[in-house]
Amino acid sequence: MVLPIYVVIALIFPILYGANILQKPPNINDYTSSALGELVSFTVLLVALLAGDSISQDFGRQGFFTLTQPVRRSEIMLARTFAAFIFSAVAMLAWIGMGLATGFAFYGAVVANWALILAISILFVGSAVSFVVLFSSLFKSPSISVVICVLVVWIVMPIITGVLDLVGIEPWFLLTYAGDVITYLTAASYPVHFISTPISEGSITITVNSYAPYVWEGALIMVAYFAASLTFAWLIYSRKELRDAS
Repeated sequence: MVLPIYVVIALIFPILYGANILQKPPNINDYTSSALGELVSFTVLLVALLAGDSISQDFGRQGFFTLTQPVRRSEIMLARTFAAFIFSAVAMLAWIGMGLATGFAFYGAVVANWALILAISILFVGSAVSFVVLFSSLFKSPSISVVICVLVVWIVMPIITGVLDLVGIEPWFLLTYAGDVITYLTAASYPVHFISTPISEGSITITVNSYAPYVWEGALIMVAYFAASLTFAWLIYSRKELRDAS
């Protein structure tokens, strides 16, 4: 059910452009940026739904069956993490594929960085799945772990980013900040790392700061999230007792 929904969402704007209900962007870069603009947010939501209960489910009633089987916890955790990664990656690549394909249909071209966009997107899915698995290991209730994951990535991280931008601090430690690399790669030229713009209104002047992660920086953040999240998730999962569910 997930893949068809992603395809439908990815086709909404191309259909509106094709029917002349909306005016098409002036070039392939702006079109691709628009097509992939919500990709990161929806991917995180999908990952939260698929992997949010990957560990927490074993510390409810289901754990009395799962954890008493002759299967190591490491195998259970890796199997569930890999399954969530595969489903999420396929859905994300389908979204990107539709964006590139419809862009080619409209403009006869694709963005120059399409291969790098695909590679970074796969890396982002891996880091997002690992991060969600870590949250799943912290809670005994699957529903709570899913809700907390969505709130952290959809609300808390963007708020932190906005606050740090105001005070001129780069939010380099946030996964959503690293995910912005995907959208920035659709531009004709990659944006500069830091822009500071003073805005005056009467006697009041406010400085608006904006950061864009370097491509290598975004990739490094994703790798760090992937490694750290899986490590801590395993440490928690391997030591957590089934009786905690009572």
